[in-house]
Amino acid sequence: MYFIVRRKLAMAADVREFIRAHADPNPGFIAAASRFEERYTRAEELARQEVSGRQAVAAAIASRDLIKAQAYDALRLLAGIARAASKEEPELLVGIARPNADTGNQTFVTRGRVAQATAVAHQALLEKYGMPAACPADLGVLLDRFEAAMQDKSSGKASHTGARADLAAVTFELMDLVRQLDALIRYRFRNDPEALGAWKSARNMAWPERTAGTPTPAEQVQSQVQPAK
Repeated sequence: MYFIVRRKLAMAADVREFIRAHADPNPGFIAAASRFEERYTRAEELARQEVSGRQAVAAAIASRDLIKAQAYDALRLLAGIARAASKEEPELLVGIARPNADTGNQTFVTRGRVAQATAVAHQALLEKYGMPAACPADLGVLLDRFEAAMQDKSSGKASHTGARADLAAVTFELMDLVRQLDALIRYRFRNDPEALGAWKSARNMAWPERTAGTPTPAEQVQSQVQPAK
């Protein structure tokens, strides 16, 4: 969640507590307060969705990378056996090629599927040179899991980026409502310094004290906008 959005939501939480504690029969106040409550509830939902999406992306990436390493080990084994067996079946060197560890994910899957199919087609020969009988099937399971992790990552990214965009829009609405409420409340409590001071405190956004070398809010926002690998 963006740093500035977090600050605005923290302020909105204080505003909500104030307007709950200072009900006003003014129809304009009632309408604005009701809309504010509805928009704030929606903002909370979106904030949870955004965090959940980010967590899903991180978990999917970790799972994907672990599975890729396991599949790479299986492909390396097949490639070594295929090289030995190529004396009898030269086409094995074409069908079973070990991809580089840094090969792109989709290319990795494609090459893995080709290697798996080739291994199944020449299973008896490859087993003669030491291939475990379950190796092709095990590789297929790993590739299935790898593709599932890729999909989980995409779904998580779509979830958190969508929530982030919606949250920005809802937060904008909240700030508009705060400005409307601000005009009404300042007038209402113009002769009540204590209540007016409490309102000013509620609608004030607290910024952490900045020390030398600490990024500005804008710099912190920029640092958080990093695409997932």
